Amino acid sequence: MTEPLLVVDNLVKEFPIKGGVFSRTVAKVSAVDGVSLTINKGETLGLVGESGCGKSTTGRLILDLITPTSGDVRFDGDSVPSLRGKDKIAMRRRLQIVFQDPFASLNPRMTVGDAIAEPLKVHFGWGRDKCDIRVHELLKIVGLSPEHARRFPHEFSGGQRQRVGIARALALEPDLIVLDEPVSALDVSIQAGVVNLLDDLQEELGLSYLFIAHDLSVVRHCSDRIAVMYLGRIVEEGDREAIYENPAHPYTQALVSAVPVPDPRAERSRNRIVLQGDVPSPVNPPSGCRFRTRCPIAQDICASEQPKTEEISPGHTTACHFPLAPGETLLERMNQSA
Repeated sequence: MTEPLLVVDNLVKEFPIKGGVFSRTVAKVSAVDGVSLTINKGETLGLVGESGCGKSTTGRLILDLITPTSGDVRFDGDSVPSLRGKDKIAMRRRLQIVFQDPFASLNPRMTVGDAIAEPLKVHFGWGRDKCDIRVHELLKIVGLSPEHARRFPHEFSGGQRQRVGIARALALEPDLIVLDEPVSALDVSIQAGVVNLLDDLQEELGLSYLFIAHDLSVVRHCSDRIAVMYLGRIVEEGDREAIYENPAHPYTQALVSAVPVPDPRAERSRNRIVLQGDVPSPVNPPSGCRFRTRCPIAQDICASEQPKTEEISPGHTTACHFPLAPGETLLERMNQSA
């Protein structure tokens, strides 16, 4: 069996907090704590969780935009953090990102044509004529007109700007694209068009995606596998159907219960799980299971021991001392405990 295209192994990232007259390190923010993931060629892995759980930091660690405290990221067999010089430049061509805010990620003083052509000039040294041909091809691929190359970002709608961002990410023909909440800043009607575009591009170009989001309905549509993240750790991972039909971790089940459904009658009859309290501070995370302070079925062992990640069915893993059985709801478990 061939190795996955991307292997994230026990990745840790801590940000120091400086204080005092001499700016000494007085505390650390544990943004990512022991994350392990794999992405196969042509696959989409959805990474979901509440805001501030470390999803975007994980994406930036994979791209080597920030340096990990410990752990490793292997892309096509090579350790990304250890690459230097020409090897790192070659790796950057194969790893790209689409940012959440399509306006902030584009230079307002550059036409979109220049923005898309910039990586072609930097990496390949192409001239104006050759860049223009490629830019026009990329604009057509993402559903825009070649004439749009002469316009500035402020002349586009949010959905069009995000298509420009996708075109820029495709310019160097990457193998993996990190999609950092690519539709969260867009209207619902525009989201569908961008998601469908990403699906079509993946099928045509054989791309792999890390799709970072907090909207589980979008993730369900476009992901092959899903990893659920809470306060810097992966608490559950499995294929799309396993996560949505049989969530084993209480946090995952709470997230799934919050996904809107199109039928108002079904929405009224649903038993939503409302978590109490706020997400703890990553500066001082809870001992043991980090979700225990909000978990309605937590017991003493949850405070003293960190749960191990165990496989509960083929390809479906969870990190919980008391995982839910297939078909069991958190409300049923709460009633049993009472």
